[in-house]
Amino acid sequence: MAPVYDLDAARRALPITSNWTYLNTGTVGVMAEPVLEAHLDNLADHERGGHATQARAVAGYERARRAVAQLVGVAPEEIALNRNATDGVNFVSAGFPLRAGDEVLTSTEEHPAVVLPWLVACQRAGAQLRFVPFSVEHDEFALQLRAALSSRTRAVIFSHVSCETGARAPVHLIREIVGPDIAVMIDAAQSVGQFAVDFPALGADYVIGNGHKWLAGPKGTGFAWFAPGAPLLAPPPFVGDGAVEPAWTRALYQAEPSPQIAFARSATRFEFGTRAWHMYGALEDAIDYQARLGWSAIFDHAQTMSGRVKEQLAEIPGVTVVTPPAWEQSSGLVTFTVEGMLGTDVSKRLWDKHRIVQRRVEQPSAVRVSCAYFTSYADLDQLAAAVDHIARGA
Repeated sequence: MAPVYDLDAARRALPITSNWTYLNTGTVGVMAEPVLEAHLDNLADHERGGHATQARAVAGYERARRAVAQLVGVAPEEIALNRNATDGVNFVSAGFPLRAGDEVLTSTEEHPAVVLPWLVACQRAGAQLRFVPFSVEHDEFALQLRAALSSRTRAVIFSHVSCETGARAPVHLIREIVGPDIAVMIDAAQSVGQFAVDFPALGADYVIGNGHKWLAGPKGTGFAWFAPGAPLLAPPPFVGDGAVEPAWTRALYQAEPSPQIAFARSATRFEFGTRAWHMYGALEDAIDYQARLGWSAIFDHAQTMSGRVKEQLAEIPGVTVVTPPAWEQSSGLVTFTVEGMLGTDVSKRLWDKHRIVQRRVEQPSAVRVSCAYFTSYADLDQLAAAVDHIARGA
Protein backbone atom coordinates (compact mmCIF):
# COMPACT_ATOMS: atom_id res chain seq x y z
CA MET A 1 0.00 0.00 0.00
CA ALA A 2 1.44 3.36 -1.02
CA PRO A 3 1.40 6.23 1.50
CA VAL A 4 -1.02 9.08 0.96
CA TYR A 5 1.89 11.51 0.64
CA ASP A 6 4.31 11.65 -2.29
CA LEU A 7 6.98 9.12 -1.27
CA ASP A 8 9.26 10.00 -4.19
CA ALA A 9 9.20 13.67 -3.22
CA ALA A 10 9.90 12.79 0.41
CA ARG A 11 12.92 10.75 -0.68
CA ARG A 12 14.22 13.53 -2.94
CA ALA A 13 14.35 15.71 0.17
CA LEU A 14 16.76 13.16 1.68
CA PRO A 15 19.82 13.01 -0.62
CA ILE A 16 21.33 10.04 1.22
CA THR A 17 18.58 7.79 -0.15
CA SER A 18 20.03 8.15 -3.64
CA ASN A 19 23.24 6.28 -2.80
CA TRP A 20 22.55 4.44 0.45
CA THR A 21 19.74 2.19 1.60
CA TYR A 22 19.00 4.03 4.83
CA LEU A 23 17.35 1.71 7.36
CA ASN A 24 18.54 3.10 10.68
CA THR A 25 16.20 5.90 11.75
CA GLY A 26 15.92 4.08 15.08
CA THR A 27 19.49 5.15 15.83
CA VAL A 28 19.82 8.46 13.96
CA GLY A 29 17.17 10.07 11.81
CA VAL A 30 17.92 12.06 8.67
CA MET A 31 16.81 15.69 8.45
CA ALA A 32 14.84 16.65 5.35
CA GLU A 33 16.41 19.37 3.19
CA PRO A 34 13.68 22.02 3.77
CA VAL A 35 14.09 21.55 7.53
CA LEU A 36 17.88 21.62 7.24
CA GLU A 37 17.87 24.86 5.24
CA ALA A 38 15.81 26.63 7.89
CA HIS A 39 17.97 25.07 10.61
CA LEU A 40 21.18 26.41 9.09
CA ASP A 41 19.61 29.85 8.75
CA ASN A 42 18.65 29.79 12.46
CA LEU A 43 22.15 28.71 13.46
CA ALA A 44 23.77 31.43 11.40
CA ASP A 45 21.35 34.07 12.65
CA HIS A 46 21.98 33.47 16.33
CA GLU A 47 25.69 32.69 16.14
CA ARG A 48 26.26 35.85 14.13
CA GLY A 49 23.87 38.01 16.12
CA GLY A 50 24.42 36.77 19.66
CA HIS A 51 22.29 38.57 22.22
CA ALA A 52 20.75 40.75 19.51
CA THR A 53 19.04 37.68 18.04
CA GLN A 54 18.42 35.71 21.23
CA ALA A 55 14.73 36.61 21.35
CA ARG A 56 14.20 34.89 18.00
CA ALA A 57 16.17 31.84 19.12
CA VAL A 58 14.23 31.55 22.38
CA ALA A 59 10.95 31.92 20.48
CA GLY A 60 11.93 28.92 18.33
CA TYR A 61 12.83 26.99 21.47
CA GLU A 62 9.38 27.61 22.94
CA ARG A 63 7.69 26.69 19.66
CA ALA A 64 9.51 23.36 19.83
CA ARG A 65 8.16 22.79 23.34
CA ARG A 66 4.62 23.45 22.14
CA ALA A 67 5.07 21.22 19.08
CA VAL A 68 6.30 18.29 21.18
CA ALA A 69 3.52 18.81 23.71
CA GLN A 70 0.83 18.87 21.03
CA LEU A 71 2.21 15.73 19.38
CA VAL A 72 2.07 13.68 22.59
CA GLY A 73 -1.08 15.20 24.10
CA VAL A 74 0.22 17.18 27.09
CA ALA A 75 0.54 20.77 28.29
CA PRO A 76 3.71 22.62 27.19
CA GLU A 77 4.70 23.46 30.77
CA GLU A 78 4.92 19.72 31.49
CA ILE A 79 7.68 19.27 28.88
CA ALA A 80 11.36 19.79 29.66
CA LEU A 81 13.57 20.19 26.61
CA ASN A 82 17.02 18.62 26.82
CA ARG A 83 19.76 17.07 24.68
CA ASN A 84 18.43 13.51 24.40
CA ALA A 85 16.54 10.76 26.20
CA THR A 86 19.62 10.05 28.32
CA ASP A 87 19.25 13.50 29.86
CA GLY A 88 15.65 12.69 30.70
CA VAL A 89 16.62 9.48 32.49
CA ASN A 90 19.30 11.31 34.46
CA PHE A 91 16.92 14.15 35.37
CA VAL A 92 14.92 11.62 37.35
CA SER A 93 17.40 8.96 38.46
CA ALA A 94 20.01 11.38 39.82
CA GLY A 95 17.50 13.12 42.06
CA PHE A 96 15.16 10.26 42.89
CA PRO A 97 14.86 9.68 46.66
CA LEU A 98 16.14 6.12 46.91
CA ARG A 99 17.23 4.66 50.23
CA ALA A 100 19.25 1.63 51.26
CA GLY A 101 17.29 -1.56 50.62
CA ASP A 102 14.99 -0.03 47.98
CA GLU A 103 14.50 -1.74 44.63
CA VAL A 104 14.06 -0.39 41.10
CA LEU A 105 12.66 -2.61 38.36
CA THR A 106 13.46 -2.35 34.67
CA SER A 107 13.30 -4.67 31.68
CA THR A 108 15.87 -7.02 30.20
CA GLU A 109 15.88 -5.09 26.90
CA GLU A 110 16.68 -1.54 27.99
CA HIS A 111 19.15 0.78 26.35
CA PRO A 112 22.30 1.44 28.41
CA ALA A 113 21.08 5.03 28.68
CA VAL A 114 18.35 3.65 30.95
CA VAL A 115 20.26 0.96 32.79
CA LEU A 116 23.45 2.83 33.66
CA PRO A 117 21.94 5.97 35.27
CA TRP A 118 19.59 3.89 37.40
CA LEU A 119 22.38 1.46 38.27
CA VAL A 120 24.51 4.37 39.50
CA ALA A 121 21.56 5.82 41.45
CA CYS A 122 20.93 2.45 43.10
CA GLN A 123 24.57 1.88 43.99
CA ARG A 124 24.86 5.37 45.41
CA ALA A 125 21.85 4.79 47.68
CA GLY A 126 22.50 1.14 48.55
CA ALA A 127 19.44 0.09 46.54
CA GLN A 128 19.17 -2.72 43.97
CA LEU A 129 18.32 -2.63 40.27
CA ARG A 130 16.39 -5.73 39.22
CA PHE A 131 15.40 -6.93 35.76
CA VAL A 132 12.02 -8.12 34.47
CA PRO A 133 11.71 -10.05 31.17
CA PHE A 134 10.40 -7.91 28.31
CA SER A 135 7.08 -9.27 27.07
CA VAL A 136 4.46 -8.17 24.54
CA GLU A 137 1.70 -10.46 25.83
CA HIS A 138 -0.56 -8.66 28.29
CA ASP A 139 -1.06 -11.55 30.68
CA GLU A 140 2.59 -12.59 30.68
CA PHE A 141 3.71 -8.98 31.09
CA ALA A 142 1.44 -8.50 34.11
CA LEU A 143 2.38 -11.86 35.64
CA GLN A 144 6.12 -11.20 35.41
CA LEU A 145 5.91 -7.67 36.71
CA ARG A 146 3.74 -8.70 39.66
CA ALA A 147 6.18 -11.50 40.49
CA ALA A 148 9.05 -9.01 40.63
CA LEU A 149 7.25 -6.44 42.79
CA SER A 150 7.95 -6.26 46.48
CA SER A 151 7.37 -3.92 49.40
CA ARG A 152 10.79 -2.43 48.58
CA THR A 153 9.95 -1.45 44.97
CA ARG A 154 10.15 2.32 44.50
CA ALA A 155 10.22 2.75 40.72
CA VAL A 156 9.55 0.83 37.49
CA ILE A 157 11.25 1.85 34.24
CA PHE A 158 10.24 0.27 30.93
CA SER A 159 10.75 1.00 27.25
CA HIS A 160 7.61 1.40 25.17
CA VAL A 161 9.44 -0.25 22.26
CA SER A 162 12.47 -2.48 22.75
CA CYS A 163 15.60 -1.03 21.18
CA GLU A 164 16.80 -4.62 20.68
CA THR A 165 13.86 -6.36 19.03
CA GLY A 166 11.38 -3.62 18.09
CA ALA A 167 8.74 -5.36 20.22
CA ARG A 168 6.08 -3.12 21.79
CA ALA A 169 5.36 -3.66 25.49
CA PRO A 170 1.88 -3.02 26.99
CA VAL A 171 3.33 -0.36 29.27
CA HIS A 172 -0.09 1.19 29.87
CA LEU A 173 -0.74 -1.74 32.22
CA ILE A 174 2.09 -0.83 34.60
CA ARG A 175 0.20 1.73 36.67
CA GLU A 176 -2.69 -0.64 37.32
CA ILE A 177 -0.24 -3.38 38.33
CA VAL A 178 2.04 -1.35 40.62
CA GLY A 179 -0.52 0.99 42.16
CA PRO A 180 -0.30 4.74 42.82
CA ASP A 181 2.71 4.86 45.13
CA ILE A 182 5.44 3.49 42.85
CA ALA A 183 7.02 5.86 40.33
CA VAL A 184 6.75 4.83 36.67
CA MET A 185 9.08 5.97 33.89
CA ILE A 186 8.54 5.09 30.21
CA ASP A 187 11.24 5.38 27.57
CA ALA A 188 9.40 6.47 24.42
CA ALA A 189 12.53 7.14 22.35
CA GLN A 190 11.54 4.38 19.92
CA SER A 191 7.81 5.06 19.80
CA VAL A 192 7.15 8.79 19.34
CA GLY A 193 7.04 9.35 15.58
CA GLN A 194 6.46 5.68 14.75
CA PHE A 195 2.85 5.40 15.87
CA ALA A 196 0.40 7.55 17.81
CA VAL A 197 1.53 7.99 21.42
CA ASP A 198 -0.57 9.75 24.06
CA PHE A 199 1.64 10.32 27.09
CA PRO A 200 -1.08 10.65 29.76
CA ALA A 201 -2.67 7.39 28.57
CA LEU A 202 0.56 5.57 29.47
CA GLY A 203 -0.15 6.16 33.17
CA ALA A 204 3.45 7.13 33.89
CA ASP A 205 5.02 9.84 36.02
CA TYR A 206 7.80 10.45 33.51
CA VAL A 207 8.09 9.80 29.77
CA ILE A 208 11.28 10.54 27.87
CA GLY A 209 12.03 10.86 24.16
CA ASN A 210 14.46 11.99 21.46
CA GLY A 211 14.22 14.56 18.71
CA HIS A 212 16.89 12.99 16.50
CA LYS A 213 15.32 9.60 15.78
CA TRP A 214 11.83 9.20 14.32
CA LEU A 215 11.09 12.92 14.49
CA ALA A 216 14.17 13.55 12.29
CA GLY A 217 15.08 16.69 14.20
CA PRO A 218 18.52 18.01 15.18
CA LYS A 219 21.00 15.76 16.91
CA GLY A 220 21.29 16.93 20.49
CA THR A 221 17.57 17.57 21.05
CA GLY A 222 15.28 15.59 23.31
CA PHE A 223 12.46 15.99 25.78
CA ALA A 224 11.01 14.66 29.00
CA TRP A 225 7.42 14.79 30.22
CA PHE A 226 6.59 15.13 33.87
CA ALA A 227 3.01 14.29 34.81
CA PRO A 228 1.36 16.97 36.97
CA GLY A 229 2.79 16.52 40.45
CA ALA A 230 5.52 14.14 39.31
CA PRO A 231 8.38 16.67 39.39
CA LEU A 232 8.00 16.74 43.17
CA LEU A 233 9.35 13.17 43.20
CA ALA A 234 12.65 14.18 41.63
CA PRO A 235 14.36 17.42 42.61
CA PRO A 236 16.72 18.52 39.83
CA PRO A 237 20.25 17.12 40.20
CA PHE A 238 21.69 20.33 38.73
CA VAL A 239 20.50 23.81 39.57
CA GLY A 240 20.94 27.20 37.96
CA ASP A 241 19.15 30.43 37.22
CA GLY A 242 15.65 29.49 36.08
CA ALA A 243 15.36 26.31 38.14
CA VAL A 244 13.99 28.00 41.27
CA GLU A 245 11.06 30.16 42.27
CA PRO A 246 10.73 32.95 42.97
CA ALA A 247 13.14 34.12 40.30
CA TRP A 248 16.66 35.13 41.25
CA THR A 249 17.31 38.45 42.95
CA ARG A 250 20.37 39.28 45.01
CA ALA A 251 18.23 40.75 47.74
CA LEU A 252 16.47 37.42 48.24
CA TYR A 253 19.12 34.78 47.57
CA GLN A 254 22.08 36.59 49.13
CA ALA A 255 20.22 37.38 52.31
CA GLU A 256 21.32 35.95 55.66
CA PRO A 257 20.01 33.59 56.81
CA SER A 258 19.67 31.98 53.37
CA PRO A 259 16.13 31.41 52.05
CA GLN A 260 14.73 27.90 51.71
CA ILE A 261 15.14 26.84 48.07
CA ALA A 262 11.92 26.06 46.19
CA PHE A 263 12.15 24.59 42.71
CA ALA A 264 10.03 25.81 39.82
CA ARG A 265 6.78 23.87 39.66
CA SER A 266 6.87 23.35 35.90
CA ALA A 267 9.19 21.04 33.99
CA THR A 268 11.37 24.03 33.20
CA ARG A 269 13.00 23.43 36.59
CA PHE A 270 15.35 21.18 34.57
CA GLU A 271 16.25 23.98 32.12
CA PHE A 272 18.64 26.69 33.17
CA GLY A 273 21.60 28.70 31.98
CA THR A 274 22.48 29.69 28.44
CA ARG A 275 21.16 26.98 26.16
CA ALA A 276 21.41 26.11 22.46
CA TRP A 277 18.10 27.85 21.87
CA HIS A 278 18.65 28.00 18.11
CA MET A 279 18.89 24.20 17.82
CA TYR A 280 15.29 23.61 18.78
CA GLY A 281 13.49 25.66 16.17
CA ALA A 282 14.44 22.88 13.75
CA LEU A 283 12.77 20.32 16.01
CA GLU A 284 9.50 22.19 15.59
CA ASP A 285 10.15 22.42 11.83
CA ALA A 286 10.87 18.68 11.65
CA ILE A 287 7.65 17.83 13.50
CA ASP A 288 5.71 20.22 11.29
CA TYR A 289 7.29 18.74 8.15
CA GLN A 290 6.04 15.25 8.96
CA ALA A 291 2.71 16.60 10.20
CA ARG A 292 2.16 18.11 6.75
CA LEU A 293 2.84 14.70 5.20
CA GLY A 294 0.24 13.34 7.60
CA TRP A 295 0.98 11.46 10.80
CA SER A 296 -1.69 8.84 10.11
CA ALA A 297 -0.21 8.17 6.68
CA ILE A 298 3.29 7.94 8.18
CA PHE A 299 2.13 5.49 10.85
CA ASP A 300 0.34 3.38 8.23
CA HIS A 301 3.46 3.39 6.07
CA ALA A 302 5.65 2.18 8.94
CA GLN A 303 3.19 -0.63 9.57
CA THR A 304 3.08 -1.61 5.90
CA MET A 305 6.84 -1.52 5.41
CA SER A 306 7.66 -3.41 8.61
CA GLY A 307 5.10 -6.07 7.76
CA ARG A 308 6.54 -6.42 4.27
CA VAL A 309 10.17 -6.75 5.39
CA LYS A 310 9.26 -9.32 8.03
CA GLU A 311 7.58 -11.42 5.34
CA GLN A 312 10.53 -11.07 2.96
CA LEU A 313 13.15 -11.95 5.55
CA ALA A 314 11.16 -14.89 6.91
CA GLU A 315 11.22 -16.48 3.44
CA ILE A 316 15.04 -16.58 3.34
CA PRO A 317 16.49 -19.95 4.49
CA GLY A 318 18.51 -19.57 7.66
CA VAL A 319 16.99 -16.19 8.59
CA THR A 320 14.81 -15.82 11.68
CA VAL A 321 12.74 -12.69 12.34
CA VAL A 322 12.84 -11.92 16.05
CA THR A 323 10.31 -9.06 16.03
CA PRO A 324 6.68 -10.13 16.67
CA PRO A 325 4.62 -10.34 13.46
CA ALA A 326 1.60 -8.38 14.73
CA TRP A 327 1.82 -4.59 14.40
CA GLU A 328 0.12 -4.08 17.77
CA GLN A 329 3.05 -5.93 19.39
CA SER A 330 5.80 -4.44 17.24
CA SER A 331 6.92 -1.29 15.46
CA GLY A 332 8.91 0.01 12.51
CA LEU A 333 11.98 -1.66 14.03
CA VAL A 334 12.59 -5.17 12.70
CA THR A 335 15.29 -7.46 14.10
CA PHE A 336 16.51 -10.66 12.47
CA THR A 337 19.25 -13.27 12.84
CA VAL A 338 21.21 -15.22 10.24
CA GLU A 339 21.94 -18.80 11.24
CA GLY A 340 25.62 -19.44 11.89
CA MET A 341 26.60 -15.75 11.94
CA LEU A 342 27.06 -13.09 14.57
CA GLY A 343 25.00 -9.97 14.22
CA THR A 344 28.15 -7.87 14.11
CA ASP A 345 29.38 -9.80 11.06
CA VAL A 346 26.06 -9.56 9.22
CA SER A 347 25.85 -5.85 10.00
CA LYS A 348 29.39 -5.21 8.74
CA ARG A 349 28.70 -7.01 5.46
CA LEU A 350 25.51 -5.04 4.93
CA TRP A 351 27.45 -1.82 5.47
CA ASP A 352 30.59 -2.66 3.53
CA LYS A 353 29.29 -4.76 0.64
CA HIS A 354 25.75 -3.50 0.14
CA ARG A 355 25.68 0.10 1.43
CA ILE A 356 22.77 -0.63 3.74
CA VAL A 357 22.66 1.48 6.91
CA GLN A 358 21.39 -0.55 9.88
CA ARG A 359 22.74 -1.58 13.27
CA ARG A 360 23.75 -4.73 15.08
CA VAL A 361 21.91 -5.98 18.16
CA GLU A 362 23.71 -7.55 21.10
CA GLN A 363 21.05 -9.88 22.47
CA PRO A 364 20.13 -11.82 20.47
CA SER A 365 23.16 -11.46 18.20
CA ALA A 366 21.24 -9.94 15.33
CA VAL A 367 20.68 -7.00 12.98
CA ARG A 368 18.00 -4.33 13.37
CA VAL A 369 16.50 -2.26 10.55
CA SER A 370 14.13 0.71 10.74
CA CYS A 371 11.15 1.33 8.49
CA ALA A 372 10.55 5.09 8.43
CA TYR A 373 8.28 7.46 6.53
CA PHE A 374 10.68 7.49 3.54
CA THR A 375 11.35 3.72 3.35
CA SER A 376 10.49 2.31 -0.07
CA TYR A 377 9.71 -1.14 -1.45
CA ALA A 378 13.00 -0.90 -3.34
CA ASP A 379 14.83 -0.42 -0.03
CA LEU A 380 13.28 -3.59 1.32
CA ASP A 381 14.02 -5.52 -1.86
CA GLN A 382 17.67 -4.43 -1.63
CA LEU A 383 17.83 -5.57 1.98
CA ALA A 384 16.20 -8.92 1.24
CA ALA A 385 18.55 -9.59 -1.68
CA ALA A 386 21.60 -8.68 0.40
CA VAL A 387 20.54 -10.81 3.37
CA ASP A 388 19.77 -13.73 1.06
CA HIS A 389 23.27 -13.43 -0.41
CA ILE A 390 24.84 -13.31 3.04
CA ALA A 391 22.76 -16.22 4.36
CA ARG A 392 23.67 -18.41 1.41
CA GLY A 393 27.34 -17.69 2.03
CA ALA A 394 26.95 -18.54 5.70
